Amino acid sequence: MKVSVIIPAYNAEKYIGRCLNSILQQTYRNLEIIVLNDGSTDKTASIIKSYVEVDDRVTLIDKKNSGTYLTRKLGMQSSTGESIFHVDADDFLELNAIEILVNEMIKASLNLVIGNHFHIVKGKKRIVKNVLPENQSKIELVKSLLNNDIKGYVWGRLFKRELINNLDFEAENLLQEDFLINLHVFINNDMRIGVVDSPVYNYIIHPNSANSSKNPVFIENVINFNQIVEKILYDAKFDKELVREFKLYKCRNWVIYARMGGKLTRDKKFVNNFYKENYTEYSVRNLAAYQNLEMLGYRYNYTTGQFLTRSFKKLQEVLF
Repeated sequence: MKVSVIIPAYNAEKYIGRCLNSILQQTYRNLEIIVLNDGSTDKTASIIKSYVEVDDRVTLIDKKNSGTYLTRKLGMQSSTGESIFHVDADDFLELNAIEILVNEMIKASLNLVIGNHFHIVKGKKRIVKNVLPENQSKIELVKSLLNNDIKGYVWGRLFKRELINNLDFEAENLLQEDFLINLHVFINNDMRIGVVDSPVYNYIIHPNSANSSKNPVFIENVINFNQIVEKILYDAKFDKELVREFKLYKCRNWVIYARMGGKLTRDKKFVNNFYKENYTEYSVRNLAAYQNLEMLGYRYNYTTGQFLTRSFKKLQEVLF
């Protein structure tokens, strides 16, 4: 089975070498590696070219900047593998990552294999795991996605080509394109999913990560994204069955939005209405303890919420 590895790269000169080395050293060799330079203004393109010259599995596509989703989409359209594996340019793989995923896909006749991952902050690792529902119906999978049992990333998982090759939706100036891809895949396909327990992917958190964005358009679109998800659930006729899960999802999004300084966090009327509608008993029960504390902080006022966010960030750096 040929695996197409898709890597969007924007101003990734500090990380792209480590990323490509981890892919070229994979124990699974039947790879097509497509690196898309998304309008970088640093040395990203020249670094990628040096890899193209020494390994014919690597292809470079230079393009104007268009964001992660459209860049991934071009990479998929340009690929020829039977399955597709996404990697972000600042992350890297465990040595046998792709071999583990391919073996599981073939052995169990799956169309998606999800790898767990390491979450790395300042060199300190912790494992993040995905949990599948016993019943893999479309609605149960979407429920698991909203509940965050299945993480909303596309990297670190092996997709059969037919699941994502023809994705076509608008995703401009969004931080949650990956979640949207998973949502469309789960709703529009009969899924056979497996999870490999071993972490296969190293996800690096650093100041330039997407969730550290200061772009006000991206920030406000975090809260606007709820409307996009709501319409997808409505069109799939899942909205009435997933009311509490969607409210929980909106609370998680609210914490992200508030951390980034979204302007609605200072609108007391909006905040009160949002909490009254969405911060339900189910949401409280299923949010992590630190998320509940942040929810309470931002409900009181923005300054208190920011203090708690900074405190938890420092604690995370110490503990992990």
